[in-house]
Amino acid sequence: MKVIELTPKQAYDKLQQDNKILFLDVRSSVEYKFVGHAIDSVLLSWMEGPEWRINTRFSQAVFALLVDTHYPLDAEIILIGRAGRLSMEAGELLIKKGFKNVAHITTGFEGDLDANKHRGNINGWCYDGLPWEQC
Repeated sequence: MKVIELTPKQAYDKLQQDNKILFLDVRSSVEYKFVGHAIDSVLLSWMEGPEWRINTRFSQAVFALLVDTHYPLDAEIILIGRAGRLSMEAGELLIKKGFKNVAHITTGFEGDLDANKHRGNINGWCYDGLPWEQC
């Protein structure tokens, strides 16, 4: 079983069609708050500073979120990170822990770096003009 790869637009379309998809933002709380986040995403950090260690309770927290929100335990889970790498890592862990319907957004919230090492100019959730907010 593999993590399903979605573009931001594919993920957004799925989220519009099914209100029982758990949409998780796996970035740090600082990124989520100050850079912005997709509307209706739930923050569950894969790594958090200042140590930037992997959240060892990540899969348990996902399970608890499914239970707390009364979603089916086999609900689809879509992960979004900054540019796709960490959301893929988090998704792979969930698959190893027995979750069966896990996808990640390949270009993340901010997208890939451009030639000037800036994000948001090539791809990503924001680049595609999908709904987001900043706290």
